[in-house]
Amino acid sequence: MQVKNKEDVSQFADKFRIYSKKDGHQYRNLNNKKFVLRRKNKIYCPNCKSKNDLNSIYCKECGIMLESIDKKNCDFKLESILSNISIKDSFKVAGFATLILYFLCVILHQALNLTLGDYSSYISALDLLLLVNGGNLSAFTNAGGMGFGNYYSVSLQVSMLILILLPVLCMMVSYKLFFKQKNTDELALIRQAIGVGIVYGVILSVLALLSKSSISLGGGFLSSGYTLVYGVSFGSVLLRGLLIGFLSILYIGIKKEYEQNNIYLGIFKYTLKTIFVGYIIVFVLLILGNFIGLSYIYEFGLGSFISNINIFVLVSQLAAYIWSFANFNPVTIGSQNLFIVNLFSSSLSIDFKLCLVAFVALSALILLISGIKLREKYKNATKKTVLVFSLTYAIMMVVLSIFTSIEVNGGSLLGYNLQMGISVIFTAVISFLYSFIVAFAGFKLSDWN
Repeated sequence: MQVKNKEDVSQFADKFRIYSKKDGHQYRNLNNKKFVLRRKNKIYCPNCKSKNDLNSIYCKECGIMLESIDKKNCDFKLESILSNISIKDSFKVAGFATLILYFLCVILHQALNLTLGDYSSYISALDLLLLVNGGNLSAFTNAGGMGFGNYYSVSLQVSMLILILLPVLCMMVSYKLFFKQKNTDELALIRQAIGVGIVYGVILSVLALLSKSSISLGGGFLSSGYTLVYGVSFGSVLLRGLLIGFLSILYIGIKKEYEQNNIYLGIFKYTLKTIFVGYIIVFVLLILGNFIGLSYIYEFGLGSFISNINIFVLVSQLAAYIWSFANFNPVTIGSQNLFIVNLFSSSLSIDFKLCLVAFVALSALILLISGIKLREKYKNATKKTVLVFSLTYAIMMVVLSIFTSIEVNGGSLLGYNLQMGISVIFTAVISFLYSFIVAFAGFKLSDWN
């Protein structure tokens, strides 16, 4: 580059300047592996209490340095993380969240008394707590009479997004009470998230063992006796409790500086926002479609579940399935098995088929913009950034499939089976490939601009 005058010299220097001439803040992130700058107070000077800009390194009044250089002692090895988890603190957060949720389920149980009457006595507030966390309710019936025995089993799983919000909100309240002040760096946050996830899963598993109940009824037709044994599956709440605790604490606890210093945490939070934006847009469009007369709810065979009150609950679940379908994943919704390759051969109306095609285009647009934003957010990033994004995206879509599964296995007692949900294996593979291809296209498009 040929330098001609002072202005050219200034422009040339700006390209290579690391620190601002005005307030000293850092233009570019340096790869400091051993040291890190930290601030005790975000705005006010610890010496003279004057208000400063967030980017200022020195106080504009007294000149004291607002940041201190600390040695990094973060060891992200799995052994180091697991060995330093505080079980006591994790139990406080997970235990208090469980306590809050239990009182909410007591209120919910009282509400069920008004609608179910005497039948609500067969399910307790503890059972509701486990079902709200996505547990599988299993019942075993033994009916014997005149020397013969008949055995029936029923399995029920109703994992709905609207219900999962309750334990997540309880976890948020508990985190702010016990963990917020102890969230000092990325490593501390990861330890907190793992610890709470493990403890919360164990607590739910113990409660599942305590939920086992037995009811014996004598008499009946030809002096038959009936025994009903029911409870929530141990394994179902262990997995879902671990996921709820871990992901809730990890997302809530991520600070802006963590996103800047740790690309993995930054991409994790950005991925969740991407999925959330797509889900909300689909939800709003489905609600509008219902009010303007689209009959998709009846086409899925779900018309008996609709009312002015539960339309939002039903559509909140359908939005998750439609968003997954828009990412080229096979889904089962009521009487329909949907996949992009058999969409036009399905019995859905042509209007809703075109709406589903529009949702596919919407998901592609969102992922394309995500790729562009990734390039803008991580200036020096390579295609590894998109790879991490796609892996995280696929994992979160799998988590979505786990928390939206509805299954009724009636066996010979009820005589029918019902399954609604998203294929976990196909979702893991297809979501990764689809998100990588589209996001990488956006990533390269931003580079071309």
